[in-house]
Amino acid sequence: MDSAFLRIVMLGAGLLLGFGLMGCSSQGQDLAASPTSEDGKTLPPVASFTQFSDIPVPSGATMDMEHSLLLGASEEWTGRLVYSTSTTSARVFDLYKAEMPKFGWTEMTVIRGERSIMSYQRGNRIATIEIQARTIYGAGVSVTVSPNATSESGARGSYSGSTSGSISRTPLR
Repeated sequence: MDSAFLRIVMLGAGLLLGFGLMGCSSQGQDLAASPTSEDGKTLPPVASFTQFSDIPVPSGATMDMEHSLLLGASEEWTGRLVYSTSTTSARVFDLYKAEMPKFGWTEMTVIRGERSIMSYQRGNRIATIEIQARTIYGAGVSVTVSPNATSESGARGSYSGSTSGSISRTPLR
């Protein structure tokens, strides 16, 4: 009785796993918008890092289309680029530390740790890079690029009033 029950449980688990994997194979694909090959077959969408000419990306990285939000192109893009890589988080950190200056970025702040955070400035844009080691191997990386919140004349909201003068205090009754 125990072996028959075990076989039924294993068969049920296998079927559930199989159906789950079949459901994942088409998740997130819009067949109407997918490109087609020369013979008319639908091709899956392919993420490309070629549009990012102003930041380094490790070879073999895989873009996370679900969590990335990108506006613009070339060296004027803004948004969040999320990707995973089989490269260790330490090597990804070293890559950005060495390569960002070569792309014209100036280091602002760097925090190296279990979750590393790096900030760079280039012209009127700020790049924030977050690197997190993945559980099994590699790293997850989020690169957020946005316009600088300061104007040419200084920080927004800065106080430019006079500090001279006297203040009189009247006691409350």
